[in-house]
Amino acid sequence: MKKSIILASLVGLLIGGIAVAAEDGSYGVTVDTTWVSKYIWRGFDILDDKAAFQPSVSVDLGSGFSAGVWGSWAGASQNGGDVSTVNANEMDYILSYGNSICEGETYATDYSLNWVYYDYTDQPSKAADAQEINASIAMPNLCPFGTVPSYTIIKMWAAKSYGDAGGVGGWIHVLGLDYGLTVPGFLENNPEQTIDLHWDLTYNDGAGLTDNSVDSDWSHTTFGASTDIAVGGGTLRPGVFYQISMDKSVNNEDELYTAVSYSFNF
Repeated sequence: MKKSIILASLVGLLIGGIAVAAEDGSYGVTVDTTWVSKYIWRGFDILDDKAAFQPSVSVDLGSGFSAGVWGSWAGASQNGGDVSTVNANEMDYILSYGNSICEGETYATDYSLNWVYYDYTDQPSKAADAQEINASIAMPNLCPFGTVPSYTIIKMWAAKSYGDAGGVGGWIHVLGLDYGLTVPGFLENNPEQTIDLHWDLTYNDGAGLTDNSVDSDWSHTTFGASTDIAVGGGTLRPGVFYQISMDKSVNNEDELYTAVSYSFNF
């Protein structure tokens, strides 16, 4: 029942946001379709080296608020490995608020607060569903040469306190650095291209999946590069990422994976 109420409320917000955007001519709706060669989440290899299709829709509700739905479907059925893709379909419902303070100053800070409900649609809520609240800050003017430091804190817990997903509960801390590297453009009518370079380092304080116990330790670090390419009225974003895994309770191997997304606003 609670899951139905959450979904109905979020759908109502999405429909209302779309209606407002259509009425006042604002471009507050973003639709994204993403394919990843591996579904890597917080360091975990969710589908054991299998690809996933991950579409989403997000609506700008105004005044810094937004609502969205994100989904993930395995790109292949179980075929060897230790992880089954049966019952792995996922829908996440997201409410967000973001804003900035001290704009134009050295200590300018972009911040966001997000609530996420993880809904494993083929399983009962008490078996796998989880929730989280996370808060992020980024300081675009603090460091020289355009390097942007960031910090995210995440608190996770089982959606049902009496359920089987108690293993998800815990805190996660993520330190990050981003840098936009400008290179000569490689497309017609595009004199320069920005390559977004990303690095993060994660400390996991016990938050995991439903069926495992996670150590409190530095779990992994990730390096990535991606770029935006205007295509057909939307944005194509290819990326490549490499994860160095440091804690076997999260992941016992390093991961190289790719992603490509296409998004558009209306």
